[in-house]
Amino acid sequence: MSSNFDLDDLARLLALEHAFSALALISAGNFAYLAKVKPSEAVRQFRTAIESSIYDSADTPADVRELMRKHLKRMFDHIVQMAEHADKGTL
Repeated sequence: MSSNFDLDDLARLLALEHAFSALALISAGNFAYLAKVKPSEAVRQFRTAIESSIYDSADTPADVRELMRKHLKRMFDHIVQMAEHADKGTL
């Protein structure tokens, strides 16, 4: 980010979130196909691993870690919704 946070910085962060969500869904879909489970189940497995990994290092201050947890929750809630759509398949 720039030292002067502006609209471009916000757009960059939102683009990263969007890319993360799309890649997480694609990865979960591929994993689900190989593991013969629904995409939403794969997302739940990914979610558990990723959310718990923020506690792997003591380098991150507790207040920042809590904010990270909240952001990951919001992002994964969205990915779960997309995966539940994918569970239905194509018509």
